Amino acid sequence: MRNRVACVALLACFAVQACGDEGLERLVLTPDDGDYSSPAYSPDGTQIAYTAAHGADMAIWVAALDGSNPERVSETSAFVVSPSWSPDGQSIAYASDLEGIPQIWVGPATGGEGRRITGGATPAFSAEWSPDGERILYGSLGSGAVETRIVSVAGGESSSIPGPGENKIGSWSPDGTRIGYMAFSGGRSTISVTTLDGGSVRQLTTEGRERLPESESGPGGPGVWSPDGREIVYVSNRTGRADIWIAPVDGGEPRQLTRDVQEDFQPTWSPDGRWIAFVSQRGGQQDLWVVPSLGGEPIRVTDDAGLETDPRWTPDGTGLTFRHTETATHLWTVSVEDGSTRQLTGGVGRELGPRISPDGETVLYTRVQAGNDDLWTVPLGGGEPTRLTTNTTDDYAAEWSPDGSQIAFVSQRGGDANIWVMPAAGGDLRQLTDWTSNERSPEWSPDGLTVAFVSDRESNLSDIWTMPSQGGEPTRVTNLGSALSMRWSPDGTTLAFVSLTGADGQAIVHTIPARGGEPVQLTSGSWSAGGEWSPDGSMIAYGAFTDRAFDIFVIPAAGGSPTRITSDPAYEGSARWSPDGSMLAFGTDKNGNADIAVVPATGGEPRILTTSTADDFAFVWSPDGRTIVYVSEQGDGKLVTVSVAELLGG
Repeated sequence: MRNRVACVALLACFAVQACGDEGLERLVLTPDDGDYSSPAYSPDGTQIAYTAAHGADMAIWVAALDGSNPERVSETSAFVVSPSWSPDGQSIAYASDLEGIPQIWVGPATGGEGRRITGGATPAFSAEWSPDGERILYGSLGSGAVETRIVSVAGGESSSIPGPGENKIGSWSPDGTRIGYMAFSGGRSTISVTTLDGGSVRQLTTEGRERLPESESGPGGPGVWSPDGREIVYVSNRTGRADIWIAPVDGGEPRQLTRDVQEDFQPTWSPDGRWIAFVSQRGGQQDLWVVPSLGGEPIRVTDDAGLETDPRWTPDGTGLTFRHTETATHLWTVSVEDGSTRQLTGGVGRELGPRISPDGETVLYTRVQAGNDDLWTVPLGGGEPTRLTTNTTDDYAAEWSPDGSQIAFVSQRGGDANIWVMPAAGGDLRQLTDWTSNERSPEWSPDGLTVAFVSDRESNLSDIWTMPSQGGEPTRVTNLGSALSMRWSPDGTTLAFVSLTGADGQAIVHTIPARGGEPVQLTSGSWSAGGEWSPDGSMIAYGAFTDRAFDIFVIPAAGGSPTRITSDPAYEGSARWSPDGSMLAFGTDKNGNADIAVVPATGGEPRILTTSTADDFAFVWSPDGRTIVYVSEQGDGKLVTVSVAELLGG
């Protein structure tokens, strides 16, 4: 027990493709490779915090409930675990060894510099906020003993929780007036409840073989107390096996909730107090189960060959977040004809920015693995991926040359972000730009002789530049500042670009001759994004804010009145023309997911093709227009949720 607390095990988290015997739907939450643990929901139920380990680096991350928009909110270190939200949702407490020995830190939930609130020569772990947000319970490990201590969020001296017994491990009551704890003494462990001043202590169990629920981040914590504060759930070995028990905190006999010859452990209350979720090895494998808190037959939630651990109820009580050990998020293809999908890549890593070769045979992409970005290719029809770059610095934002023989990309080798070129088959790299500014977003001209890019090299203003693809002097094309992106016209004479030059700093779509000249403003009055040329060069598609949301528009490239293509009350952006110009594919959150849809380029009823895409609607058409390649969050190796609403009659 003590060894497990001292060495917190971070198991790999994997999603499942199949459902259990109840046909329950799984949702991938974590969008990157690595080991995940300690899921914790925000007080308002809109976000989830968790620990993510990538190689030797660990950090606390926060994401939306569907796993989208993940953001790192703590400093990276070798040991960062156990996120705990403050009651107001503004801060997160966690354990980190950023300054040597693991201690408790508090940082903004939106990310930023954390503040260490404990000190000393003993490791600290398992932070838990008091309901009033003023104090934190945490575990301390020293001289072979484990104890729970209390410290003010403002910092200062900590104190051990009051009450008799040694090696105490505790958890706050829902009203913050009491602490339930287990104490190890003389080879026995019992459960007790104490007031904060130690004036009232009640021992709830006497068998000496009881323990508080233990998660991957340590024993105790949320889920021990019933929501009404009247009972505590725990695990007991009094029958010679691990079963789930419940004890009333104000007096009365404990009652046994589960009975099986196999181990039952990690129990946790549902938000309404009606159910207990737990992990069990009954049935010959380790799965999730739920049982009525008043007693009854346990119901199996998962039925997989993998290893399930660490269940956490969703805030509305309709689902469970848990950890499943099996295989990671990768590139997929979707048929525009029938919506069928097929996974392209496998192994660990997250894929970004897919680009299909001009001959339609190969997909070029960036793989983020162990915190490093490298370039890879994989056959569009599926097959063995090929790694193109192996530098310890990041290589990303790759683009095929028009003839498919070369690749331009951004690399930070040398310390600064510059444009590089390499043979598509791999080989010697050639540095195209050499500047101490931030060069980005390379785009080949249609004839392959020129590369356009965005640069901050003049007065720290982001403008469009071009230079010969074989090397030479760069030419500044725009002089407006705040350029965000650009696209070549099909005939290579003109660039469409977006720049923050609106009356109130909005993003505006312009065109400008590729050799330089006066820009032509195409949009006005609303923030715009995109600027995608139609295949014949006559129209430009873009997204813009409207009175309802963010919609897709098309406008003549020579200027004129825009035509609104979509009108749903949703975010709909990142429009891409089909190769024949008849369709527009775009990203939409109409159904609450990051989906890809298609619509006739002249307008009409959109059709949803996919669900749960990632990387800000990153997708690309194949040259024949029959396939779209995109990045999907539906993969393995992640935290997942399982819906249990129908199972529980909710």
